[in-house]
Amino acid sequence: MFAWRAFPREPGAGPGAYLTVPELARHGILVAFTTRHGGSSRTPFESLNLSYVSGDDGDVVRTNRRRVLAAVGGQIESWTGARQVHGARTVRVGAEERGAGWDSADRAIPDADALWTDSPDVAVVVLTADCVPVVLASVLRRRVGVVHVGWKGLIGGVIRSAVDSMGGPDGLSAYIGPSIGPCCYEVGPDVATPARERVGDVVRIAGGRQRLDLWAGSLTALASAGVKEVWPAALCTRCERDRFFSNRAGSAGRQGVVARLAS
Repeated sequence: MFAWRAFPREPGAGPGAYLTVPELARHGILVAFTTRHGGSSRTPFESLNLSYVSGDDGDVVRTNRRRVLAAVGGQIESWTGARQVHGARTVRVGAEERGAGWDSADRAIPDADALWTDSPDVAVVVLTADCVPVVLASVLRRRVGVVHVGWKGLIGGVIRSAVDSMGGPDGLSAYIGPSIGPCCYEVGPDVATPARERVGDVVRIAGGRQRLDLWAGSLTALASAGVKEVWPAALCTRCERDRFFSNRAGSAGRQGVVARLAS
């Protein structure tokens, strides 16, 4: 279901590839899950950092964002992001919101962790560096959304919030992008206990330590919300820290997922 695509060569940018969904592309829904490669950022942000708040040079971040948007056929002004707060708020993005945050974190949509649109040429984005990026898509209703799922958002219901906001699960398919895996996400009782209580069997014990399984949690939340078609990438950002930014591995930069409807 997923496929890797290489960025075209570009002066000043390193080689890189992004993960996409060819089946959605055939229906005019264009998606790119990025890695840390393919951009112009220098150490410690090398090379495709997409975040302004990481400390990277703003002009370089804008250049990186243009490169990613070109992969899904979008213009820089279509990039629409939010100030992610590990909550459950979902926002529908239309013409008025289009472009929020593309040139400055201060102008992003305030306090939201899921965005969706049914407007062509709006590119909705969430940024991650271990949290789970989820794409929700409806080919029949021509809707696409992106969800930022950390442990707080998972137990807070951000996935159900997004599914309900998009009109319910009928016809929705979900794509779970690269994130920290159950192999690497060690947590304490302050996280493990509420996760068990609100989500279910999502805490694994290995070597006497508790590890939260955000992949299983996302699958459970999607099933609970009624989404039947789910495709996980099963790529761990912490294990593959040379390919992805990972907060647990000390990365400063952020990758993301960008999704838009073709005109």
